[in-house]
Amino acid sequence: MIPYDELIKITNEHQPDEAYELVSPNEDPWCNLDSIIDFVRRWNKRVPIGKNKNKIKAVALNLREEFNAFKNCFIEDFDFTQKNAELIKAIFDTLSETVLKFTGTTKLMHGINPNLFVMWDKGICIHYGVYPNSAGYIIFMKLMQEEIRGLLKKYSKKEIIKNTNRTLPKLIDEYNWKNFRTSKSVSKNSLLI
Repeated sequence: MIPYDELIKITNEHQPDEAYELVSPNEDPWCNLDSIIDFVRRWNKRVPIGKNKNKIKAVALNLREEFNAFKNCFIEDFDFTQKNAELIKAIFDTLSETVLKFTGTTKLMHGINPNLFVMWDKGICIHYGVYPNSAGYIIFMKLMQEEIRGLLKKYSKKEIIKNTNRTLPKLIDEYNWKNFRTSKSVSKNSLLI
């Protein structure tokens, strides 16, 4: 289980940058989609998101109904039924076919529902032993849910959010980013070669 004191330390040391301020768990993501795409653009500088913004936005808007199926879902109590898993895979696959690829896809998914979707990158995938595709993302999400449920056995969600000012998926993301992000990973035996 991820140590709570390390989570608190990370959140105290790492304030989300201004790009993340464009993501809000309390706003309608469809009214804020341009800002969410801008958040993804600021984090994925290698991917030509700016010139593909309209395409990405159109694809996301076409997935609105699918995303809305998870509108009131939270990672800690999400039910990974086959139907839900298949819908997440469909969202992931459709978005990753744009210029977003697998990292940008999870960032956009998180931006649309920051209470459910956890972001990742190659280093994080390597650490957890999952492939950077939709099937791997389901496995990753289940692993993150186990971590979060472990925390919630010892600490209340209200206390965690009050102490960190983060959604649970964002909190886990910061822990993963600090410890396993691509720029920190040594991938001699990479699954992703």
